[in-house]
Amino acid sequence: MSGDYKIQKLNCMKIFYKKFTIIFLLIFLVFAGFGCRGLSSKEKAVVKRVTLNYWTVYDDVEQLRKFATDYKMIRSHVTVNIKQVREDQFEQLFINALADDVAPDIVSIHVRDMNKYLTKLSPMPKGFTVPSLITTGKYFKETKIIQNSFALPTADFVKNNFVQTVYDDVVREGKIYGIPLAMDTLAVYYNQDLLDQAGVATAPTTWDEFMEAVKKSTKFDKDGNITQAGVALGTSQNIKRSFDILSVLMMQSGVTMAQDKYVTFANGVKKFDTTYPVFKVLQFYTDFANKNKEVYTWNNTLEDSLNYFTKGKSVFYFGFAYDYNTIRARAPQMNLKVISLPQLNPESPINIANYWLQAVVKKSKHQNEAWDFINFIIAQDRIKEYTKKTGYPTPLRIQIAEQKEDPILAPFVEYVLQAKNWYYGSDKNIAEEAINNLISNYLLPTPEGLKENEWKINILNSAARQVQQSM
Repeated sequence: MSGDYKIQKLNCMKIFYKKFTIIFLLIFLVFAGFGCRGLSSKEKAVVKRVTLNYWTVYDDVEQLRKFATDYKMIRSHVTVNIKQVREDQFEQLFINALADDVAPDIVSIHVRDMNKYLTKLSPMPKGFTVPSLITTGKYFKETKIIQNSFALPTADFVKNNFVQTVYDDVVREGKIYGIPLAMDTLAVYYNQDLLDQAGVATAPTTWDEFMEAVKKSTKFDKDGNITQAGVALGTSQNIKRSFDILSVLMMQSGVTMAQDKYVTFANGVKKFDTTYPVFKVLQFYTDFANKNKEVYTWNNTLEDSLNYFTKGKSVFYFGFAYDYNTIRARAPQMNLKVISLPQLNPESPINIANYWLQAVVKKSKHQNEAWDFINFIIAQDRIKEYTKKTGYPTPLRIQIAEQKEDPILAPFVEYVLQAKNWYYGSDKNIAEEAINNLISNYLLPTPEGLKENEWKINILNSAARQVQQSM
């Protein structure tokens, strides 16, 4: 009997513990706020998952994806998909996506394409609100909706914290249309071994010193063919970024390229005068491709300027910071050095700005989340993280001094505060083609039946009209 009693007692205890466990779980669920009522429709809307589609062209995709992962730690309901798009395909893909109502939420836009896409972008609001759920109560749990409000950068904030050109480029009528993660400027790469062989003791710092170095380092064969170029200058078709090089030379010479949406570099030119700044610059640039000049060092028969440099066939190369990794990859053994862009007037230095903006598409259905993510990645610490990862110059004033300590970055950062753009048209490809045609035509002999004065004036005005059509 005692054994049956023990078994019966044990069974009763099992039943009791089962009932106790069930009751405890029910009480816990009620107290936790997930009892009979469940989530309200508002709560369900709050916790609804959001996917942001982000199209970029040349930004570092790996780093952006890291930012997206970091962002998800604070916004668990938001997923950011990063897609890299080829530059030559971006416009058509973007237009088609807008037409089909499947446009991305965030895009990376080159600063010179601002006007082209301005009507398709949303200006940065004063702030945004991102809702979240919070559970309160020690015993009786209650879930509430909390509206988290955040302020976004103002135009003054951009002016005070970013380099001047960012403010000039992205702020329109007091509204901000995008923010860059990095900045780039022109500098001069050079092959130290070839410079040493030419007997040039120190790298040039002025344009006069640069011209002397080019003369000494250019080599010819017995037939007068170039076997080693001092630098790739003078032409357009086989020189990367010839548009930028000529533009910065013009600006250094005091030429106003455009003003108030009107092209001005040909304004007031009534006759051909070699002392006139615009003609003086064109002469200086094209002399490097003129067989009759002492600085002759380049021509259209030579291959692409970057290829020529990385093959060890030219001493100097005008490029941006983003070229560094490419040069290193193609020519790992090169004794590569970089110097700042020579200045015509060191008291008033000028460089050209080259960068991409992170912007929100007007058709995005997730405006708040999109701006929230951009606000997240443009924090000073993350911009510093991005520029350290990519090796690009900074757009932040506060970081300039730090980057000047880097021997590679220093030449690009040297004049980042003085970097600027002049072209804000609707199609930068047309503008670049016009300037490149100006260079090519300037090298041509005067057509029969025309005076040199007429020819030079005609090609200058033709280029100006072509650029104006793209404004």
